[in-house]
Amino acid sequence: MDDLYDQIDTLRGYVQDLSRSAGKSAGHGYERARDLASVAAHDAEDTMRDNLAASLVVAMGLGVVVGYFLRRGTE
Repeated sequence: MDDLYDQIDTLRGYVQDLSRSAGKSAGHGYERARDLASVAAHDAEDTMRDNLAASLVVAMGLGVVVGYFLRRGTE
């Protein structure tokens, strides 16, 4: 019976070590994903600033087209 208790204690130790290891891996993965998302957001912001005039022209053009179709549909 004592041997069974020793095996259970050993198994409990393995499970605790495994859960700690999984927690550390998840933490590192979260940090990496956060860093990648931050870099992507900065890149998108820089691209938008570099092409601000083109973005405004496209938005204005789409607004004119949508307005034309909405007005045409009500007549």
